[in-house]
Amino acid sequence: MNNKVAIVTQSYKNDYKECKLLCESIDKFASEIDHFIFVNDEDLEMFAPLNYGKHKVYKKGEILPWYLVRLPWKIMGHHFHISFFTIPVREWIIQQICKLGVFEVIGDEYDAVFNIDSETVFMRPFNVDMWKKDGRYLMYRVKNMNEPSHDEYCRAAMKLLPLTQNYDDISYWNYMNTPVCFVRENTEKLLAEIKRRSITKNWKLALCNTYRFSEYYTYGIYTDRMLKMENHYLIDYHIFPQIDISECESIEDFKIKMTTLLHADNSVGLWLQKKDRKLLQSKYLNFEEIDKAIKEEWRRYGEI
Repeated sequence: MNNKVAIVTQSYKNDYKECKLLCESIDKFASEIDHFIFVNDEDLEMFAPLNYGKHKVYKKGEILPWYLVRLPWKIMGHHFHISFFTIPVREWIIQQICKLGVFEVIGDEYDAVFNIDSETVFMRPFNVDMWKKDGRYLMYRVKNMNEPSHDEYCRAAMKLLPLTQNYDDISYWNYMNTPVCFVRENTEKLLAEIKRRSITKNWKLALCNTYRFSEYYTYGIYTDRMLKMENHYLIDYHIFPQIDISECESIEDFKIKMTTLLHADNSVGLWLQKKDRKLLQSKYLNFEEIDKAIKEEWRRYGEI
Protein backbone atom coordinates (compact mmCIF):
# COMPACT_ATOMS: atom_id res chain seq x y z
CA MET A 1 0.00 0.00 0.00
CA ASN A 2 1.06 3.57 -0.67
CA ASN A 3 0.13 4.97 2.75
CA LYS A 4 -1.03 8.18 1.08
CA VAL A 5 -4.45 9.41 2.22
CA ALA A 6 -6.89 12.16 1.33
CA ILE A 7 -10.00 13.83 2.65
CA VAL A 8 -13.10 13.58 0.44
CA THR A 9 -16.10 15.87 0.78
CA GLN A 10 -19.41 15.74 -1.06
CA SER A 11 -21.11 19.14 -1.14
CA TYR A 12 -23.62 21.30 -2.96
CA LYS A 13 -24.68 24.94 -3.24
CA ASN A 14 -26.63 25.15 0.04
CA ASP A 15 -23.52 24.09 1.97
CA TYR A 16 -21.02 26.32 0.21
CA LYS A 17 -20.30 28.48 3.26
CA GLU A 18 -19.78 25.42 5.44
CA CYS A 19 -17.51 23.82 2.85
CA LYS A 20 -15.47 27.01 2.60
CA LEU A 21 -15.00 27.00 6.38
CA LEU A 22 -13.97 23.33 6.25
CA CYS A 23 -11.32 24.21 3.66
CA GLU A 24 -10.02 27.03 5.84
CA SER A 25 -9.84 24.68 8.82
CA ILE A 26 -7.91 22.10 6.78
CA ASP A 27 -5.49 24.84 5.73
CA LYS A 28 -4.95 25.69 9.39
CA PHE A 29 -4.92 22.27 11.05
CA ALA A 30 -4.35 19.62 8.34
CA SER A 31 -2.45 21.45 5.63
CA GLU A 32 -0.40 18.44 4.48
CA ILE A 33 -3.37 16.31 3.39
CA ASP A 34 -5.00 16.41 -0.06
CA HIS A 35 -8.67 17.38 -0.11
CA PHE A 36 -11.07 16.42 -2.91
CA ILE A 37 -14.48 18.11 -3.13
CA PHE A 38 -17.22 16.65 -5.33
CA VAL A 39 -20.19 18.87 -6.22
CA ASN A 40 -23.23 18.77 -8.46
CA ASP A 41 -22.19 19.57 -12.02
CA GLU A 42 -24.21 22.80 -12.05
CA ASP A 43 -22.49 23.95 -8.83
CA LEU A 44 -18.94 23.71 -10.20
CA GLU A 45 -18.65 27.43 -10.96
CA MET A 46 -19.83 28.37 -7.46
CA PHE A 47 -17.21 26.12 -5.87
CA ALA A 48 -14.39 27.25 -8.18
CA PRO A 49 -12.89 29.53 -5.45
CA LEU A 50 -12.28 26.40 -3.35
CA ASN A 51 -10.13 24.86 -6.08
CA TYR A 52 -6.78 25.96 -4.67
CA GLY A 53 -3.70 24.51 -2.97
CA LYS A 54 -4.44 21.05 -1.60
CA HIS A 55 -8.17 21.42 -2.40
CA LYS A 56 -9.41 20.04 -5.74
CA VAL A 57 -13.01 20.45 -6.92
CA TYR A 58 -14.61 17.92 -9.26
CA LYS A 59 -18.04 17.40 -10.76
CA LYS A 60 -19.94 14.36 -9.53
CA GLY A 61 -20.53 13.65 -13.20
CA GLU A 62 -16.91 12.46 -13.38
CA ILE A 63 -18.02 9.37 -11.46
CA LEU A 64 -21.63 8.93 -12.53
CA PRO A 65 -22.67 6.80 -15.54
CA TRP A 66 -23.11 8.87 -18.72
CA TYR A 67 -26.71 7.79 -19.16
CA LEU A 68 -27.96 9.34 -15.91
CA VAL A 69 -29.73 12.65 -16.51
CA ARG A 70 -30.44 15.00 -13.60
CA LEU A 71 -33.89 16.56 -13.67
CA PRO A 72 -33.68 20.36 -13.19
CA TRP A 73 -36.70 20.45 -10.89
CA LYS A 74 -37.63 18.73 -7.64
CA ILE A 75 -40.29 16.06 -7.27
CA MET A 76 -41.74 15.62 -3.77
CA GLY A 77 -38.86 17.67 -2.40
CA HIS A 78 -36.11 15.62 -4.07
CA HIS A 79 -33.88 16.01 -7.10
CA PHE A 80 -33.75 12.87 -9.23
CA HIS A 81 -31.48 11.41 -11.88
CA ILE A 82 -33.29 9.33 -14.47
CA SER A 83 -32.31 6.83 -17.17
CA PHE A 84 -33.72 3.92 -19.17
CA PHE A 85 -31.75 1.49 -17.00
CA THR A 86 -32.62 2.59 -13.48
CA ILE A 87 -35.40 3.59 -11.20
CA PRO A 88 -35.44 7.38 -10.51
CA VAL A 89 -32.32 7.93 -8.41
CA ARG A 90 -32.50 10.42 -5.56
CA GLU A 91 -29.70 12.94 -4.97
CA TRP A 92 -28.78 11.20 -1.71
CA ILE A 93 -28.14 7.91 -3.52
CA ILE A 94 -26.08 9.76 -6.14
CA GLN A 95 -23.89 11.17 -3.37
CA GLN A 96 -23.29 7.71 -1.91
CA ILE A 97 -22.34 6.26 -5.29
CA CYS A 98 -19.86 9.11 -5.75
CA LYS A 99 -18.25 8.35 -2.39
CA LEU A 100 -17.76 4.71 -3.31
CA GLY A 101 -16.46 5.56 -6.79
CA VAL A 102 -14.03 8.27 -5.73
CA PHE A 103 -10.89 6.23 -6.47
CA GLU A 104 -11.88 6.23 -10.15
CA VAL A 105 -11.12 9.96 -10.17
CA ILE A 106 -8.34 10.49 -7.63
CA GLY A 107 -6.41 7.41 -8.72
CA ASP A 108 -4.71 4.47 -7.06
CA GLU A 109 -1.88 6.49 -5.52
CA TYR A 110 -4.08 6.83 -2.43
CA ASP A 111 -4.24 4.07 0.15
CA ALA A 112 -7.40 5.42 1.79
CA VAL A 113 -9.77 8.37 1.98
CA PHE A 114 -11.55 9.93 4.94
CA ASN A 115 -15.12 10.94 4.06
CA ILE A 116 -15.80 14.19 5.88
CA ASP A 117 -19.06 16.14 5.49
CA SER A 118 -18.94 19.77 4.40
CA GLU A 119 -20.63 20.76 7.69
CA THR A 120 -17.54 19.54 9.53
CA VAL A 121 -14.73 21.78 10.75
CA PHE A 122 -11.29 21.01 12.17
CA MET A 123 -10.56 22.72 15.48
CA ARG A 124 -7.30 21.08 16.54
CA PRO A 125 -4.06 20.04 14.76
CA PHE A 126 -4.40 16.80 12.80
CA ASN A 127 -1.88 14.13 11.88
CA VAL A 128 -2.87 10.98 10.00
CA ASP A 129 -1.21 8.88 12.70
CA MET A 130 -4.11 9.92 14.93
CA TRP A 131 -6.41 7.84 12.72
CA LYS A 132 -4.02 5.03 11.84
CA LYS A 133 -2.47 2.34 14.02
CA ASP A 134 -0.10 -0.41 12.90
CA GLY A 135 -1.09 0.08 9.27
CA ARG A 136 -4.83 -0.04 10.03
CA TYR A 137 -7.32 2.82 9.77
CA LEU A 138 -10.05 3.68 12.22
CA MET A 139 -13.62 2.42 11.82
CA TYR A 140 -16.47 3.64 14.00
CA ARG A 141 -18.77 0.90 15.33
CA VAL A 142 -21.23 1.03 18.24
CA LYS A 143 -24.31 -0.91 19.27
CA ASN A 144 -27.24 0.50 17.36
CA MET A 145 -29.72 2.45 19.42
CA ASN A 146 -31.82 4.72 17.25
CA GLU A 147 -30.11 5.38 13.91
CA PRO A 148 -32.82 6.43 11.39
CA SER A 149 -33.39 3.86 8.60
CA HIS A 150 -30.99 1.43 10.32
CA ASP A 151 -33.08 -1.64 9.41
CA GLU A 152 -33.30 -0.63 5.77
CA TYR A 153 -29.55 -0.06 5.57
CA CYS A 154 -28.84 -3.50 7.00
CA ARG A 155 -31.36 -5.27 4.76
CA ALA A 156 -29.96 -3.50 1.70
CA ALA A 157 -26.45 -4.69 2.60
CA MET A 158 -27.77 -8.24 2.94
CA LYS A 159 -29.24 -8.06 -0.57
CA LEU A 160 -26.09 -6.58 -2.08
CA LEU A 161 -23.61 -8.93 -0.38
CA PRO A 162 -23.33 -12.72 0.19
CA LEU A 163 -23.48 -12.42 3.97
CA THR A 164 -23.78 -15.65 5.93
CA GLN A 165 -24.80 -14.13 9.26
CA ASN A 166 -28.46 -13.77 10.19
CA TYR A 167 -30.24 -10.42 10.35
CA ASP A 168 -29.94 -10.07 14.12
CA ASP A 169 -26.16 -10.39 13.85
CA ILE A 170 -25.87 -8.00 10.92
CA SER A 171 -28.15 -5.37 12.46
CA TYR A 172 -26.50 -5.25 15.88
CA TRP A 173 -24.00 -2.51 14.95
CA ASN A 174 -24.19 1.11 13.83
CA TYR A 175 -21.41 2.40 11.52
CA MET A 176 -22.69 5.95 10.88
CA ASN A 177 -20.21 8.69 11.70
CA THR A 178 -17.84 11.27 10.31
CA PRO A 179 -15.16 10.67 9.27
CA VAL A 180 -15.66 7.28 7.67
CA CYS A 181 -12.50 5.83 6.16
CA PHE A 182 -12.67 3.91 2.88
CA VAL A 183 -9.51 1.90 2.27
CA ARG A 184 -8.98 1.51 -1.48
CA GLU A 185 -8.26 -2.21 -1.29
CA ASN A 186 -11.44 -2.89 0.71
CA THR A 187 -13.51 -0.60 -1.50
CA GLU A 188 -12.37 -2.35 -4.67
CA LYS A 189 -13.25 -5.75 -3.17
CA LEU A 190 -16.65 -4.46 -2.04
CA LEU A 191 -17.56 -3.05 -5.45
CA ALA A 192 -16.34 -6.20 -7.19
CA GLU A 193 -18.62 -8.25 -4.93
CA ILE A 194 -21.64 -6.03 -5.65
CA LYS A 195 -20.82 -6.22 -9.37
CA ARG A 196 -20.49 -10.02 -9.25
CA ARG A 197 -23.92 -10.44 -7.64
CA SER A 198 -25.63 -7.88 -9.87
CA ILE A 199 -27.75 -9.04 -12.80
CA THR A 200 -26.19 -6.30 -14.94
CA LYS A 201 -22.65 -6.99 -13.65
CA ASN A 202 -22.36 -3.27 -12.93
CA TRP A 203 -22.04 -2.01 -9.35
CA LYS A 204 -23.27 1.50 -10.17
CA LEU A 205 -26.42 0.14 -11.81
CA ALA A 206 -26.95 -2.16 -8.85
CA LEU A 207 -26.81 0.76 -6.41
CA CYS A 208 -28.86 3.07 -8.64
CA ASN A 209 -31.58 0.42 -8.54
CA THR A 210 -31.43 0.10 -4.74
CA TYR A 211 -34.05 2.47 -3.35
CA ARG A 212 -32.39 3.00 0.01
CA PHE A 213 -28.97 1.96 1.28
CA SER A 214 -26.06 3.45 3.21
CA GLU A 215 -22.57 3.52 1.76
CA TYR A 216 -21.16 3.65 5.30
CA TYR A 217 -23.18 0.67 6.52
CA THR A 218 -22.48 -1.33 3.35
CA TYR A 219 -18.73 -0.70 3.59
CA GLY A 220 -18.74 -1.25 7.36
CA ILE A 221 -20.74 -4.48 7.26
CA TYR A 222 -18.64 -5.84 4.39
CA THR A 223 -15.35 -5.02 6.10
CA ASP A 224 -16.57 -6.21 9.49
CA ARG A 225 -18.40 -9.40 8.51
CA MET A 226 -16.65 -10.52 5.33
CA LEU A 227 -13.12 -9.11 5.58
CA LYS A 228 -12.87 -9.59 9.36
CA MET A 229 -11.79 -5.95 9.86
CA GLU A 230 -8.97 -6.14 7.32
CA ASN A 231 -7.09 -2.80 7.20
CA HIS A 232 -9.18 -1.35 10.04
CA TYR A 233 -9.33 -1.07 13.82
CA LEU A 234 -12.46 -0.19 15.79
CA ILE A 235 -13.35 2.98 17.69
CA ASP A 236 -16.53 3.84 19.60
CA TYR A 237 -16.17 7.61 20.06
CA HIS A 238 -16.82 10.72 17.95
CA ILE A 239 -13.79 12.54 16.57
CA PHE A 240 -16.05 15.33 15.36
CA PRO A 241 -18.74 15.55 18.07
CA GLN A 242 -22.03 17.01 16.90
CA ILE A 243 -23.55 20.37 17.63
CA ASP A 244 -27.08 20.67 16.30
CA ILE A 245 -27.33 24.32 15.30
CA SER A 246 -31.14 24.12 15.32
CA GLU A 247 -31.00 23.42 19.07
CA CYS A 248 -28.64 26.24 20.11
CA GLU A 249 -30.63 29.02 21.74
CA SER A 250 -28.00 31.68 21.02
CA ILE A 251 -24.43 32.08 19.81
CA GLU A 252 -23.36 32.06 23.46
CA ASP A 253 -25.06 28.69 23.89
CA PHE A 254 -23.17 27.51 20.80
CA LYS A 255 -19.85 28.67 22.27
CA ILE A 256 -20.50 26.85 25.56
CA LYS A 257 -21.35 23.60 23.74
CA MET A 258 -18.33 23.99 21.47
CA THR A 259 -15.94 24.48 24.39
CA THR A 260 -17.40 21.52 26.27
CA LEU A 261 -17.15 19.15 23.31
CA LEU A 262 -13.59 20.16 22.46
CA HIS A 263 -12.43 19.15 25.94
CA ALA A 264 -12.75 15.49 24.95
CA ASP A 265 -9.34 13.90 24.41
CA ASN A 266 -10.19 12.50 20.97
CA SER A 267 -11.94 15.57 19.53
CA VAL A 268 -10.20 17.29 16.63
CA GLY A 269 -13.21 19.24 15.39
CA LEU A 270 -16.96 19.71 15.25
CA TRP A 271 -19.82 18.41 13.15
CA LEU A 272 -22.32 21.26 12.65
CA GLN A 273 -25.47 19.21 12.26
CA LYS A 274 -28.69 20.62 10.87
CA LYS A 275 -31.91 18.82 11.56
CA ASP A 276 -34.88 19.13 9.22
CA ARG A 277 -33.85 21.85 6.76
CA LYS A 278 -37.46 22.57 5.82
CA LEU A 279 -39.12 22.73 9.23
CA LEU A 280 -36.27 23.99 11.42
CA GLN A 281 -34.31 26.30 9.12
CA SER A 282 -35.75 29.38 10.86
CA LYS A 283 -34.15 28.13 14.10
CA TYR A 284 -30.64 27.86 12.67
CA LEU A 285 -28.10 30.28 14.07
CA ASN A 286 -26.73 32.85 11.65
CA PHE A 287 -23.79 31.15 9.95
CA GLU A 288 -21.66 34.29 9.95
CA GLU A 289 -21.88 34.29 13.76
CA ILE A 290 -20.91 30.61 13.88
CA ASP A 291 -17.99 31.29 11.53
CA LYS A 292 -16.82 34.15 13.76
CA ALA A 293 -17.14 32.09 16.96
CA ILE A 294 -15.15 29.20 15.45
CA LYS A 295 -12.34 31.47 14.29
CA GLU A 296 -12.23 33.11 17.72
CA GLU A 297 -11.72 29.62 19.16
CA TRP A 298 -8.92 29.01 16.65
CA ARG A 299 -7.18 32.15 17.86
CA ARG A 300 -7.77 31.34 21.51
CA TYR A 301 -6.39 27.83 21.05
CA GLY A 302 -3.32 29.24 19.31
CA GLU A 303 -2.63 31.43 22.34
CA ILE A 304 -2.78 28.60 24.88
